[in-house]
Amino acid sequence: MPGGSPEQPIDVAAASVVEGKARATPCIQCGGDLELRGDRAASTARGVLREVALVCRRCHAPRTLWFRIAPPVAN
Repeated sequence: MPGGSPEQPIDVAAASVVEGKARATPCIQCGGDLELRGDRAASTARGVLREVALVCRRCHAPRTLWFRIAPPVAN
C-alpha cells in the first residue's frame, strides 16, 4: 500500500502538504481521523524521505506513513 513503508512512499512536491495528506488518511481499522504524533526526515538520493507517526482518535491504533518529498523536475 502506498505510504505503508519506506520502499513505497507517497510522493509529494513539497513538505508543506505532508501533514495535511497524513491527517486526511483514514484509520485502516475503523475509518476514524488520525492525529499527528511526530515525524522525522532523512535525505536520500531520490529526495527527502519523511516518516510520520499518527494515532487514530477513535480506536487509538498507531499508524506510520511514509512520504517522499521530490520536487518536480524542470523540463
